[in-house]
Amino acid sequence: MCADDDEHIHLFLRAVLEISPVVMMKSFYNGKDAYEEFQKVDYDLIITDLSMPEMTGLDFMRALSQSKTKFKIPPVVVMSSMSDSSLIMKCLNAGVADYIIKPAEPSRIRSTVFGLLRLDNTGKPLSHRTLSSFMGEMTLTKASGKLLLTDGDAAGEMVYEDGKLKQIRFGAMNGLEALEEAKKSKFLQISFVASDAATGVQIT
Repeated sequence: MCADDDEHIHLFLRAVLEISPVVMMKSFYNGKDAYEEFQKVDYDLIITDLSMPEMTGLDFMRALSQSKTKFKIPPVVVMSSMSDSSLIMKCLNAGVADYIIKPAEPSRIRSTVFGLLRLDNTGKPLSHRTLSSFMGEMTLTKASGKLLLTDGDAAGEMVYEDGKLKQIRFGAMNGLEALEEAKKSKFLQISFVASDAATGVQIT
């Protein structure tokens, strides 16, 4: 599902994502219509803008979190031209699986969306999971603990509480800069340490 008031964004995303028969996108032009649809249909992923009429992206996400529907809330990706780092971290802290700044390269969109759907960039099942797929799993299962990251050169950790990203460090970087750098790593090894566990449980 995609919620955005710009028709060109929907056309662009269809061209970028519907290269695989597995990915089919349904379009909504405000948060209100998208939320009403969510009450009726089970979706695997939601992409939403922040600035929309009738119901903003933030209000849409708040409504999702308070929803009494039988459907599980899927990973949510914010795709917005708002690039303020504090706003981005606020969205991630609220349980958003990832944040994409417009305009975005098709490869960035595919790696994030397909990763959350556990598909590679051609739409086939992943042989090696991406950082986005782990981020989506943490938000979806509302897990608490740490994702430990390493790419052979740099190491870091992402701290989650109840499925919400609270802190990230990668190498000498913190916050959004650390997240973007970690997502670029090609051979990322990821393990999860639950908050109440003394040892790590490998989930790669």
